[in-house]
Amino acid sequence: MQFLKPGILSTIQDTGRNAYRYSGINPNGAMDKTAARLLNILLGNDENEAVIEFHFPAPEILFEGAAVIAIGGADFAPYLSNENGGISPINNWQAIQIPAGNTLKFRKRINGQRAYLAVKEGIHAQTWLGSKSTNSLLDFNTIRSRQRFALSSTNPTAFLPYLGQSVRPPYGASPMIRLIKGNEYALLTGESKTLLKDQTFTISQQSNRMGYRLMGETLQLSEKIELVSSAVDFGTVQLLPDGQLIILMADHQTTGGYPRVGNVVSVDLPMLAQCGPKDNIRFQFISPKEAEELLILREKEIRKLKATMYYFYSKLPTSVGI
Repeated sequence: MQFLKPGILSTIQDTGRNAYRYSGINPNGAMDKTAARLLNILLGNDENEAVIEFHFPAPEILFEGAAVIAIGGADFAPYLSNENGGISPINNWQAIQIPAGNTLKFRKRINGQRAYLAVKEGIHAQTWLGSKSTNSLLDFNTIRSRQRFALSSTNPTAFLPYLGQSVRPPYGASPMIRLIKGNEYALLTGESKTLLKDQTFTISQQSNRMGYRLMGETLQLSEKIELVSSAVDFGTVQLLPDGQLIILMADHQTTGGYPRVGNVVSVDLPMLAQCGPKDNIRFQFISPKEAEELLILREKEIRKLKATMYYFYSKLPTSVGI
């Protein structure tokens, strides 16, 4: 496949290179990992296979050979344009067979911030430290105009499964994001604890894959303290010196010295990943046990889907590699 236009911030992402944080290497990986995993499972891929993460304006991708794809996450109204100028709208969250010579395009942003393109048999990109994820600081697997990535050819198939609404992440406008209390939560003043729980925060324009800066009434600590840099993760909520908050996202650093007042629960990271500048969010605290139960429930549903797809794909002719 060839990127006729790279789009805005289009990157290759998998579930990240998580085993090297002790060396200071940030994990990268998809912002909405659940969407990426679901699309790969839908196609019969390993759920950790790399996908294309992109924003709007979206890329234009020419498929020089036939392929089977699936698109999900944000809805950018995808469609195919063939060599004769014909236009065919396609569905999100469904396996789609694309004939050679068709170009994938996107009409408009309907909802969400980040869409994902998975390809059956995966994308042939470089691997570094066990991951294909783009690392922009190292210019690793950067997507440029006219760049090509090889794909494996696949046999034509009538099995083009569709992912029902109940299995997808519950995206929505102005989401309620659940938190567990962070290591330094107790250092907040009583008024700041109330503000953290009750006010609406707006995502700032100064937000990216490293972190979302939030705008709201300022929060304060009960006393000034010096903190030793400690481990942080995707979803860590830190209090900045100006009294505002930042939520660390997929390209986060490995350690930080700002107070950690909360951590976004894993099951709500997809909803957060589909938010962008000027969007509003609110927080709700839950216990670690509740967060664990929510994660177990989600993983059970994903495992059911995976088992179902494995059963049906095992009955089909195997794909042919090139």
